[in-house]
Parts: sequence; structure tokens; C-alpha cells
Amino acid sequence: AGDDLADWELMCRRLAEMPPAWTPGGKCAYHGLTFAWLIGETARRAARQDFRQSIREELLLPLQLQDEVFFGSSEDSERRFVPIDSSAMPNGECWCRDFIHSPAIRRGFIPSANGLASARALARIYASLLCEVDGVRTLTAETVQQATQLCRAADDPFPEGVTWAKFGLGYVLGGPPDNLGQVFGHGGAAGALGLVDKKSGLALGLTRNKTSAQHPYYPLRERLSAALQLPLMHW
Repeated sequence: AGDDLADWELMCRRLAEMPPAWTPGGKCAYHGLTFAWLIGETARRAARQDFRQSIREELLLPLQLQDEVFFGSSEDSERRFVPIDSSAMPNGECWCRDFIHSPAIRRGFIPSANGLASARALARIYASLLCEVDGVRTLTAETVQQATQLCRAADDPFPEGVTWAKFGLGYVLGGPPDNLGQVFGHGGAAGALGLVDKKSGLALGLTRNKTSAQHPYYPLRERLSAALQLPLMHW
């Protein structure tokens, strides 16, 4: 239920009470929603402050993006929000009504799923991971290198296909086999995309509001990669 998902303490408590599906570290899998609380609560306790405030202070304010990135809607962001059209997806209308456009979800704080941002903001954030953006670099080169190493146990083979498989520390990894992680980033609802290429230094932000019947596969991403001569990234 949307009300439950928007209750931070409730969701953290439920996750803490759940037995792991496998030995932690033994298998890589995509945490499309639970990433919010697994990482966010850990960060909240480490910083001893609200995770939303940490995002604002450590990322949005230094990059001057406090008016372009929102986690949980405000009066201003509601005026600028473009609704997602998911009618092309199987059960897409239910997904939008019960989750994406749910008032509780829109107002809540689920940083893995309810962020609102401009394409410019996505590109600016990813650029700041590799170099200074108006004097601000958000991660050191050493941290980026660590975060873009493949996180997969030796006895955890890739599943059939290429979707949801090649992850670093939170980022999806792309690039040639001998340089996996050259490109890293993540996709979002309706085919949105944020990434940066270590080789060229190019950062890209893409926002969309209409889903595809082939979700999460969006040919536009591949066309953009080809036009910009970037390695393909599969989600």
C-alpha cells in the first residue's frame, strides 16, 4: 500500500525483520524499491541526520540543484511535475494510479523511486562525479573507482540476457568487457537515464514521461549512445 511505502520507519522496521533471501554478499540482485531503506537508513545512522537533509546538504545545495531535484513533492514541484503515461505497459495504468501518482508516494520520501528531476540536473550530478562543476566535485576519483567495480560473487553467474545484471555500488555498469564501468549510471521510470563516460567525460541526462510496451527496454537509449559514440548500457 502507498501509505505503508511512504512510512520510513515502518518500512525500515519491516526490512530489518525479514530474513535475507540468500547469504548477504552471495548474490547480486536489483533492489528497485528496497534500496531506498537499506541504503538510506544506513546513511541516516552514519550521518546522524535525516537522509533527505544529507542529500540536500551534500549534493543539491553545492550543485545549486535544490530547485530542480525533489524527493517528495512540494507545492512548487507539483506545478512543474509532468505525469507519466504508462498506458503502453501491461497493467501500466494500475502501476501509475497505485504507485507513481499515489498522493502518499508523491509526498513521501522513497529515494530509490520517487525522485523528480530535470534532465539538466541529472547531467550536472553525473558530471560532478568525475570533475568539478562550478568548483564542486561530489566524489573523489578513488571513490568513483571503487563504486564502479563489478559487485558480483565469483560463484554468482550472470543470468540469461543482459537486464539488471551488471551493477557496481548502486550504479549500472557499461563499457567494453575489458573496461566494464567505463560508463556508469542508472535508468529510471519511462526510460529516463543518467550516466557519465569516464573516457570522454561526457555526462548525459534524459527525462521522459511515456513508457514503452517493451519496458524496461527503450530503443532511444541505444540511439543516443550510438549518436554520442558511447558504449551501450543495458538495464
